[in-house]
Amino acid sequence: MAGGLFDRLNQEMEAREKASGLSMADVLTLPDVQRKLFNWMMRQEDVGLGDLAIYSGQDAATAGMEVAALVEQGFVREVRVRGEVRYRVRLAAKRGRQVPLNIWQALGDKVEE
Repeated sequence: MAGGLFDRLNQEMEAREKASGLSMADVLTLPDVQRKLFNWMMRQEDVGLGDLAIYSGQDAATAGMEVAALVEQGFVREVRVRGEVRYRVRLAAKRGRQVPLNIWQALGDKVEE
């Protein structure tokens, strides 16, 4: 059991390192229905198909098609929690600002002006 959990976590960590993720700018390209669904999902930790159906006011099959499109595009990932399929949003990590290597020279040039 422990080996299986470790292997699963290791695989997830490797997948995260390889995938850069999507940005919020990418979310703006989604159709309205998918964008609203994604924004709602961002405020949840994870959601099940029943939750999606209730939120969207659609039947489970239609809600499943919408979330499947988000999974296919890489905006949402499917995870298993205690044997149940759940969905979580997938975004890129925030990128820090790049500080120029010659920061002191750049600051000195500004001061001299």
